[in-house]
Amino acid sequence: MSRTSAVQSVVEVLRADIRQNHKPGDLMPNERLIAERLDVSRNTVREALIHLEAFGIIEKTQRGPRIRAPDVSAVFHIMDQYFDRSLKTCQDLLNFRRMMDLGALPQVLERITEADLALLERHIDHMDRALTAHEAAEADFAFHNEIIRISGNSVSAKLYTALTHTLVFYMEIGKSNPANSEKTGAAHRSIIAAFRARSLDAATAALSDHYEYSEQNLLLAFQKSSPQQTGMEEA
Repeated sequence: MSRTSAVQSVVEVLRADIRQNHKPGDLMPNERLIAERLDVSRNTVREALIHLEAFGIIEKTQRGPRIRAPDVSAVFHIMDQYFDRSLKTCQDLLNFRRMMDLGALPQVLERITEADLALLERHIDHMDRALTAHEAAEADFAFHNEIIRISGNSVSAKLYTALTHTLVFYMEIGKSNPANSEKTGAAHRSIIAAFRARSLDAATAALSDHYEYSEQNLLLAFQKSSPQQTGMEEA
């Protein structure tokens, strides 16, 4: 068996053991005990533990490896490097957001409170007062992140939060033209009005219009920065 496959085998055994026999906060056996139980070298165990730590499954302490609470963000931080700056990737991420928001609407309308509406309005105010495209993108992300949180779907919330850095980066591209800020603010306020009316049809229409406008802005931003590349992408 190669060293790589031996390490991977230990990783799989330890992950299964953690799922079945441990909870967050538990300490794992030390390297020597694990090596003896699995009949492998301590170096192999050490490499396997490094893999588990990289994926946020365990953390090192002075008392030994400790089980961490489940956290998908570690996986997405690793994946983040694979998102390029192409128009196709921007469109894919925008459509990811569109599907997340529209899919969450029924739950949002059931659960949303006046306090939630007030918080959404504050995020719009922050967008209006933003001095840079990055600040506006952060406020815009916070608005949509709040929609996902209100839906009550913990998996969607974790995925969305894990992609914070990536989504803010690409949302900033659409904020490059300050002339769009007024219409963007109005679009977000239309979404809030639909939420306040508890109208699924109005909320769907408002979000759909918002994303269509966002996609138009995205295309314009790419055309200005690289018209030849955009033409090739669209061909």
